[in-house]
Amino acid sequence: MAAPVPALTLTLTLVLTLAVALAWPTGSAARAIAAQTANGKTGVARANPVQPAGTGRVAATGLTFVTQQFPPFNYQERTGDEERVAGPVAEIITLACQRMGVGCTFRLLPWARAQQEVRSGAADGIFVVGRVPEREDWLHFCPPLVRGEYGFFVRMENPLHYTAPRDVAGYRVGVYGPSLTAEILNQLARQARMTVDVAAENDAGFLKLAQGRIDAVFSNKDNGLATIALLRIANLRYAGWHSRVDYTIAFSRHAAPEVVAAFEAALHALHREGELEQRLSRYGLHSVFPGQKGGAPDTPGAPGAPRGETPAMPAAMLDAAPNLAASTGLD
Repeated sequence: MAAPVPALTLTLTLVLTLAVALAWPTGSAARAIAAQTANGKTGVARANPVQPAGTGRVAATGLTFVTQQFPPFNYQERTGDEERVAGPVAEIITLACQRMGVGCTFRLLPWARAQQEVRSGAADGIFVVGRVPEREDWLHFCPPLVRGEYGFFVRMENPLHYTAPRDVAGYRVGVYGPSLTAEILNQLARQARMTVDVAAENDAGFLKLAQGRIDAVFSNKDNGLATIALLRIANLRYAGWHSRVDYTIAFSRHAAPEVVAAFEAALHALHREGELEQRLSRYGLHSVFPGQKGGAPDTPGAPGAPRGETPAMPAAMLDAAPNLAASTGLD
């Protein structure tokens, strides 16, 4: 009775061999698997540089970006009961996410809370943010997008044309804080004697200056001009800049490297097509993305020449002005 066992074994072996042969991919299918395996991932087409491996989860959940009220760069619009984050950088991020094939959502928060959400990984990215060394350990910075200029605002009757810290010696200077802006002003205060008046709300300093309660406000130039226009203050002007910092979009260190790479690839594509400059210029801003022709030539941090711009609302904000939410601060 033992003789049939080898025959049964041979039959099973032949069946299994035939099944494997039929299931094993050949031709283009086999080459595709080999290429994907060589890539270290499966299910990813090498021909798409903007959506590399690892973006599948992001495609399902989308990317979350946090920001603050910081016109004209980013601000919250209210239409009836609905609110949305608007501004050129939100538009650019939306375009980049579309290139990646993922959704993106925005949350406008107080600046300290926004930074904490990115530190913890609760949010994927943050904008706009100044690139400074102390943030490198918890943020991955995209290439510079737009240049921020820090300077002094004074009352119209003040003849100040700021060129050096000694020009504001003895001044009482308002600034929003805690912020990078306040840190820069505190460094200035060690070079020339002045009183630093820190306010928790961005609008507060400009309102106090308009009333003559302080001598100057130290602020981002574009944000200051937009804020003064929104507050309808008519007796303030920009007196000159002290330093410049490049602003950009940054990702949490918790974000997957391949997702960050895909986003940056999308930014480069938008730059080549002129979309970055187009979106920024509608708000009176200009791209400093690497390779941008006609970008601001000045070195960030260099002392400034005298300026005297008066407040003006960026063209793209004119229609939105009545619907802007209250300001929460600046960086």
